[in-house]
Amino acid sequence: MAVSPVSDPDTLPAWPKDFTHFYEALTGDFRGDVPMYIKLAEERGSPTILDVACGTGRVAIPLAEAGFRVTGVDFDPEMVKLAKAKAEHLELQKRAVFFRRRMQDMKLRRRNFGLILLGADSLAHLLNPADILLTLQSCRDHLDPDGSLYITYKQSPYLECTGKYHVQKERPRHVFNKHLNETLQYKGTTVVDPNFQRIMFHHEFAPPRTERTRENTIVFEYKTRPVFPGELSLLLEHAGLEITARCGDFALSPLMPQSEKLILEARHRNPPANNSQ
Repeated sequence: MAVSPVSDPDTLPAWPKDFTHFYEALTGDFRGDVPMYIKLAEERGSPTILDVACGTGRVAIPLAEAGFRVTGVDFDPEMVKLAKAKAEHLELQKRAVFFRRRMQDMKLRRRNFGLILLGADSLAHLLNPADILLTLQSCRDHLDPDGSLYITYKQSPYLECTGKYHVQKERPRHVFNKHLNETLQYKGTTVVDPNFQRIMFHHEFAPPRTERTRENTIVFEYKTRPVFPGELSLLLEHAGLEITARCGDFALSPLMPQSEKLILEARHRNPPANNSQ
């Protein structure tokens, strides 16, 4: 039976207002997955790369620095603006280009990317299966007949959603906000709601060594929806893609019961005629 998903506008990924530079402070220095993506690109003979939900260019910029041509898309205009500024600062704008697009409906001119990346739990920001399916179909439409889509996410969020409703509090730590040029104290709280398959995040940023008050504390909140492996397999099948590899870490080791990450390679189930542009 054909599946015709309808995107729910209330579930489109959208960061809280002014969150971009705080997001950068929390995630911008993480590079654990970058060597894996560089290796994948090298093995495929330097393909054109599409980084879906690229954020501030955390992965796309290092790939461009390694010599690859990368297109990044993100729904948040401030994320895209910062990614472009990074590329220009490093004089990489000829190899790294960024566009504001919904990942459910990217509509890029190029439709023959040899490598498409959906990393860092990006699918979790889509709050219903219909939007996930639309995203996978959009990736398929932009994937070269011989190309590969790589989806990366942590195992722990959906495992947490198999238990009871609970609240987790992170130990406070310090993060550096480059935009504000100051160090802030960060405190995070996570609420796991298995009944509605939701994980809610509450982030607080305040000046260090001061008492937190409503006036000096910046608060951001958003929710995600963990994707279960069987659910994702079915959605990939409906999108015309098939899983060709399952790995459990950034070294691309085989998936094991104790693996903390799930990295999937998917390819066209019935490759279309080559439409190189």
